[in-house]
Amino acid sequence: MKLATVGILALAFGLSEPHGYLMDPLARTSLQLDGSYPYDPPYWWDNKGVWCDNVQQDLQYSQCGRCGEARGNGDASQGGIYDKGIVVKTYFSGSIVEMKAGLDNAHFGHFKIELCPQAVETDGCFQTLPIVSASQPFGNDTVCIPFDNPAPPNDIVTFRVQLPAGVTCTRCTIRWTYRTSYPAWAPGQGECYNPNPAQTFRNCADITIY
Repeated sequence: MKLATVGILALAFGLSEPHGYLMDPLARTSLQLDGSYPYDPPYWWDNKGVWCDNVQQDLQYSQCGRCGEARGNGDASQGGIYDKGIVVKTYFSGSIVEMKAGLDNAHFGHFKIELCPQAVETDGCFQTLPIVSASQPFGNDTVCIPFDNPAPPNDIVTFRVQLPAGVTCTRCTIRWTYRTSYPAWAPGQGECYNPNPAQTFRNCADITIY
Protein backbone atom coordinates (compact mmCIF):
# COMPACT_ATOMS: atom_id res chain seq x y z
CA MET A 1 0.00 0.00 0.00
CA LYS A 2 2.82 2.43 0.85
CA LEU A 3 4.50 1.81 -2.53
CA ALA A 4 1.22 2.51 -4.28
CA THR A 5 0.82 5.75 -2.34
CA VAL A 6 4.33 6.88 -3.24
CA GLY A 7 3.66 6.06 -6.87
CA ILE A 8 0.44 8.09 -6.89
CA LEU A 9 2.24 11.06 -5.33
CA ALA A 10 5.04 10.85 -7.89
CA LEU A 11 2.49 10.77 -10.72
CA ALA A 12 0.61 13.75 -9.29
CA PHE A 13 3.82 15.74 -8.93
CA GLY A 14 4.75 14.93 -12.50
CA LEU A 15 1.50 16.42 -13.81
CA SER A 16 2.16 19.90 -12.46
CA GLU A 17 5.56 21.39 -11.70
CA PRO A 18 5.68 23.93 -8.88
CA HIS A 19 6.20 27.62 -9.55
CA GLY A 20 6.70 30.65 -7.32
CA TYR A 21 8.42 34.00 -6.95
CA LEU A 22 9.35 36.73 -4.49
CA MET A 23 6.46 39.19 -4.74
CA ASP A 24 7.41 41.79 -2.12
CA PRO A 25 10.08 43.03 -2.38
CA LEU A 26 9.70 42.37 -6.10
CA ALA A 27 12.40 40.14 -7.55
CA ARG A 28 14.74 41.33 -10.30
CA THR A 29 13.32 38.62 -12.52
CA SER A 30 9.76 39.94 -12.02
CA LEU A 31 10.21 43.69 -12.61
CA GLN A 32 8.08 43.50 -15.76
CA LEU A 33 5.04 42.95 -13.50
CA ASP A 34 5.23 46.54 -12.24
CA GLY A 35 4.39 49.04 -14.96
CA SER A 36 5.82 51.94 -12.96
CA TYR A 37 9.35 50.90 -13.93
CA PRO A 38 10.78 51.87 -17.35
CA TYR A 39 10.39 49.23 -20.04
CA ASP A 40 13.89 47.80 -20.27
CA PRO A 41 14.09 44.31 -21.79
CA PRO A 42 15.34 41.64 -21.72
CA TYR A 43 13.11 40.25 -19.00
CA TRP A 44 12.79 36.79 -17.49
CA TRP A 45 9.28 36.33 -18.83
CA ASP A 46 8.70 33.03 -17.00
CA ASN A 47 9.28 34.85 -13.74
CA LYS A 48 7.71 32.04 -11.70
CA GLY A 49 10.19 29.56 -13.13
CA VAL A 50 13.53 30.91 -11.88
CA TRP A 51 14.51 27.47 -10.69
CA CYS A 52 18.25 26.87 -10.89
CA ASP A 53 17.99 25.76 -14.53
CA ASN A 54 15.53 23.09 -13.31
CA VAL A 55 18.40 21.12 -11.79
CA GLN A 56 17.36 19.36 -8.59
CA GLN A 57 19.38 20.74 -5.69
CA ASP A 58 21.11 19.08 -2.77
CA LEU A 59 20.89 20.61 0.70
CA GLN A 60 23.77 22.99 -0.09
CA TYR A 61 22.19 24.23 -3.37
CA SER A 62 25.55 23.46 -4.93
CA GLN A 63 24.25 23.42 -8.51
CA CYS A 64 22.24 26.65 -8.31
CA GLY A 65 23.31 30.12 -9.38
CA ARG A 66 23.42 32.96 -6.88
CA CYS A 67 19.98 34.29 -7.84
CA GLY A 68 18.28 31.27 -9.37
CA GLU A 69 19.95 31.05 -12.75
CA ALA A 70 22.08 28.10 -13.85
CA ARG A 71 25.25 27.66 -11.84
CA GLY A 72 27.99 29.89 -13.24
CA ASN A 73 25.55 31.85 -15.43
CA GLY A 74 25.04 35.10 -13.50
CA ASP A 75 22.20 36.51 -15.63
CA ALA A 76 19.92 37.14 -12.62
CA SER A 77 22.72 38.19 -10.30
CA GLN A 78 24.08 41.69 -9.81
CA GLY A 79 25.54 42.90 -13.11
CA GLY A 80 23.64 40.31 -15.16
CA ILE A 81 21.24 41.05 -18.02
CA TYR A 82 18.20 40.92 -15.71
CA ASP A 83 19.73 43.34 -13.21
CA LYS A 84 18.22 46.74 -14.06
CA GLY A 85 19.77 48.49 -11.07
CA ILE A 86 16.32 49.24 -9.64
CA VAL A 87 15.86 49.42 -5.87
CA VAL A 88 12.31 48.23 -5.23
CA LYS A 89 11.95 48.74 -1.48
CA THR A 90 13.31 50.85 1.36
CA TYR A 91 13.53 49.54 4.93
CA PHE A 92 14.99 50.72 8.23
CA SER A 93 17.83 49.06 10.11
CA GLY A 94 16.71 46.75 12.91
CA SER A 95 13.05 46.84 11.90
CA ILE A 96 10.62 43.96 11.40
CA VAL A 97 9.35 44.07 7.82
CA GLU A 98 6.61 42.29 5.92
CA MET A 99 7.38 40.35 2.76
CA LYS A 100 5.35 38.17 0.40
CA ALA A 101 5.89 35.17 -1.86
CA GLY A 102 3.53 34.18 -4.66
CA LEU A 103 2.94 30.48 -5.39
CA ASP A 104 1.19 28.70 -8.24
CA ASN A 105 1.86 24.96 -8.10
CA ALA A 106 3.55 24.51 -4.75
CA HIS A 107 4.51 20.98 -3.75
CA PHE A 108 5.23 21.28 -0.04
CA GLY A 109 8.76 22.14 1.14
CA HIS A 110 9.95 25.37 2.75
CA PHE A 111 11.59 28.70 1.98
CA LYS A 112 14.04 31.03 3.68
CA ILE A 113 15.08 34.67 3.32
CA GLU A 114 18.67 35.93 3.23
CA LEU A 115 20.32 39.34 3.13
CA CYS A 116 23.55 40.34 1.43
CA PRO A 117 24.26 43.59 3.32
CA GLN A 118 27.03 44.83 1.04
CA ALA A 119 26.89 46.89 -2.16
CA VAL A 120 28.72 44.28 -4.22
CA GLU A 121 27.07 40.86 -4.26
CA THR A 122 29.19 37.77 -3.72
CA ASP A 123 28.26 34.13 -3.28
CA GLY A 124 29.38 34.23 0.34
CA CYS A 125 27.76 37.47 1.51
CA PHE A 126 24.26 36.14 2.25
CA GLN A 127 23.08 35.65 5.83
CA THR A 128 19.78 34.07 6.86
CA LEU A 129 17.24 36.47 8.39
CA PRO A 130 15.05 35.48 11.37
CA ILE A 131 11.40 34.94 10.48
CA VAL A 132 9.17 36.20 13.30
CA SER A 133 5.70 35.46 11.90
CA ALA A 134 4.06 34.00 8.80
CA SER A 135 0.68 33.11 7.31
CA GLN A 136 1.88 29.48 7.12
CA PRO A 137 3.70 27.38 9.73
CA PHE A 138 7.23 28.61 10.42
CA GLY A 139 10.25 27.78 12.55
CA ASN A 140 14.03 27.60 12.41
CA ASP A 141 14.00 30.68 10.18
CA THR A 142 12.03 28.95 7.44
CA VAL A 143 8.40 29.05 6.32
CA CYS A 144 6.71 25.71 5.66
CA ILE A 145 4.53 25.19 2.59
CA PRO A 146 2.21 22.43 3.86
CA PHE A 147 0.09 22.09 0.73
CA ASP A 148 0.03 21.16 -2.94
CA ASN A 149 -1.39 23.38 -5.72
CA PRO A 150 -2.66 26.25 -3.53
CA ALA A 151 -5.87 28.16 -4.10
CA PRO A 152 -6.45 31.73 -2.86
CA PRO A 153 -5.64 32.96 -0.28
CA ASN A 154 -2.88 30.37 0.17
CA ASP A 155 -1.29 31.31 -3.15
CA ILE A 156 0.23 34.35 -1.42
CA VAL A 157 2.35 33.66 1.66
CA THR A 158 2.91 36.68 3.91
CA PHE A 159 5.73 36.65 6.43
CA ARG A 160 7.70 39.08 8.59
CA VAL A 161 11.46 39.10 9.01
CA GLN A 162 13.84 40.84 11.41
CA LEU A 163 16.45 43.04 9.75
CA PRO A 164 19.78 43.26 11.57
CA ALA A 165 20.44 46.33 13.71
CA GLY A 166 23.27 48.58 12.63
CA VAL A 167 23.21 47.45 8.99
CA THR A 168 22.60 50.11 6.35
CA CYS A 169 23.07 50.06 2.59
CA THR A 170 22.22 52.15 -0.45
CA ARG A 171 21.75 48.98 -2.44
CA CYS A 172 21.81 45.50 -1.02
CA THR A 173 20.18 42.20 -1.86
CA ILE A 174 17.34 40.15 -0.42
CA ARG A 175 17.31 36.51 -1.54
CA TRP A 176 14.36 34.09 -1.37
CA THR A 177 15.07 30.36 -1.73
CA TYR A 178 12.17 27.91 -1.92
CA ARG A 179 13.10 24.23 -1.72
CA THR A 180 10.13 22.09 -2.75
CA SER A 181 9.53 18.40 -2.14
CA TYR A 182 9.32 17.73 -5.89
CA PRO A 183 9.89 15.14 -7.25
CA ALA A 184 11.08 12.73 -4.55
CA TRP A 185 8.81 13.01 -1.54
CA ALA A 186 7.28 10.15 0.43
CA PRO A 187 5.02 9.89 3.50
CA GLY A 188 7.04 9.92 6.70
CA GLN A 189 9.49 12.59 5.57
CA GLY A 190 7.20 15.43 6.60
CA GLU A 191 5.68 18.13 4.46
CA CYS A 192 8.22 20.87 5.09
CA TYR A 193 11.59 19.19 4.84
CA ASN A 194 12.86 17.04 1.99
CA PRO A 195 16.43 15.71 2.32
CA ASN A 196 16.45 14.38 -1.24
CA PRO A 197 17.55 16.37 -4.31
CA ALA A 198 14.64 18.72 -4.99
CA GLN A 199 13.42 21.34 -7.41
CA THR A 200 14.41 24.73 -6.02
CA PHE A 201 13.39 28.31 -6.79
CA ARG A 202 15.57 31.31 -5.98
CA ASN A 203 14.97 35.05 -6.50
CA CYS A 204 16.94 38.19 -5.64
CA ALA A 205 15.58 41.71 -5.04
CA ASP A 206 17.36 45.03 -4.60
CA ILE A 207 16.60 47.08 -1.48
CA THR A 208 17.87 50.05 0.53
CA ILE A 209 18.27 49.98 4.31
CA TYR A 210 18.56 53.26 6.26
